Amino acid sequence: MMPFGRYSVQSQAGVGGMGTVYRGTQLSLGRPVAIKVLRVSDGYDFAFEDRFRREARAMATLNHPNIVGIYDYGHLGTEFLFFVMEFVDGTDLGAIMAQGRMTPALALQLLPQICAGLEYAHSKGIVHRDIKPANIMLTRQGEVKITDFGLAKDVMHSQSKVTETHMVMGTPEYAAPEQFNAHREVDHRADIYALGVMMYQMLTGALPRGSWQPPSALRPGQVDPRLDAVVIRAMTPERQHRFQSVRDMRLAIEAALVPSAAQTPSAPLQPMPAAGKAGRVLLLEDDLMVRYLLRRALEKASFEVVETGDGTETLRQYQEAMHRGAAFDLVILDLTIPDGMCGRETMMHLRRIHSQVLAIVSSGYRDDPVMKDCAAYGFAAALPKPYQIEGLMQVVNGALAVGRRAA
Repeated sequence: MMPFGRYSVQSQAGVGGMGTVYRGTQLSLGRPVAIKVLRVSDGYDFAFEDRFRREARAMATLNHPNIVGIYDYGHLGTEFLFFVMEFVDGTDLGAIMAQGRMTPALALQLLPQICAGLEYAHSKGIVHRDIKPANIMLTRQGEVKITDFGLAKDVMHSQSKVTETHMVMGTPEYAAPEQFNAHREVDHRADIYALGVMMYQMLTGALPRGSWQPPSALRPGQVDPRLDAVVIRAMTPERQHRFQSVRDMRLAIEAALVPSAAQTPSAPLQPMPAAGKAGRVLLLEDDLMVRYLLRRALEKASFEVVETGDGTETLRQYQEAMHRGAAFDLVILDLTIPDGMCGRETMMHLRRIHSQVLAIVSSGYRDDPVMKDCAAYGFAAALPKPYQIEGLMQVVNGALAVGRRAA
C-alpha cells in the first residue's frame, strides 16, 4: 500500500490510540524508518484525521536531537493516512519503569534531555499536551527522543488558543488541572506540569496521587532533597506559580545536580555563623524553591534563618522566640499563601503580639495595594518577586537600618 519504490515494510512495531507503527526502510537512502498508519474510519468520531495531520505538521517544524524527526506524510487511497519518521532503536520510559530499570541516577541523566527537547518545541510555538513516559523514547545509546505529537497545538499560528470544545486533552494522570476544563486556554505550562509528574514517577517509581510525599521522603538517601522543590513547583495547580518556562525548570534540575561543595567557592555557607552575627530572620514562604533560594542567600550573608510555610506557624515561631528572649530581627512574609494564612493577615497578628515588629512583604503581584503602599500595612519595605540577590540584600539591609533607627 505504501508509495511504490519509496518504502519497504518489515514488521509491526507497536499499536496505539493514534494508529499502528511499522518498522520499514526508506529505499532511496537505505535508512531505517518508522511508519505510522491510521485507518481514517477508525478515528472518525474523535477527529483523529485532524490530529494525525496536526502531529505530522507539528513534528515537521521541529528539528532537534531530542525530538523524533519526520520525513514524509500522505494518504494511502481514501482509507488510510501515513507518515514516515525517524526510527528509534530502543524503548520508551514507560517500559523501562515497568521493568524496574529506572533509578534516580538514570532519571537525572535523562531529565535535562527531555527538558531540552521540550524547551525547543516551546520556542517554536508547539505545546505537546500529552507528555508521559510512553511518549519519551530512549535509544540504546541513552539519547532521549520525544514523540507522539498527536495532541500538539501550534500556539503561534493557531487562530484560537482554546482547546476544542468539550474535549479533555492529555492523559489524566499527567494532565494539568486546566486541561480538564474544555473551555480554558492550555499553554506550555501544561507540559511543565506533566513533566513534574513524570519526574516524580522517575525518581520514586510511583505516581503522585492524593496526599503525596516529596520524592526524597519516599527514597531517603537516594533522592537529593533539593529536587523536592523542583517537583513541587512544576506540579503547582495554579500555573502562574509553576516554572514559567522549561528552561527555568531545567536550570533548577541542573543546579540540584551540582554537589554542595561546588556551590560554596570561597566563603562556605555551612556551618551556620553564630546566632546574632548578622541577625535572625523568620521567613514565611510557601514556594519551596523560592524559600530555598531566599534561605541560601540570607545564610550566605551570615543571617540565621527559620523557615515556615504558613502564617499560623510563623506566629508560633515568633511568639516562642520572644518568650526565649531571642526575638527575630526581621520577618519576611509572602503576601499570597493559597492554602494557609497569608502575609497580610499574619502581619496583623504579629503587630498585636509585638507592635514594633520589623517585617518585609514579598510578592509577585506588584499592583497589590499592600505592595504599592506597604507602610500603610505596617511593613518596613516591599520585596517584589522574582528576586535578584543584590536587590534582596539591599531591601533586607535597608529594613534593618530602619529598625535600628527606630530603636
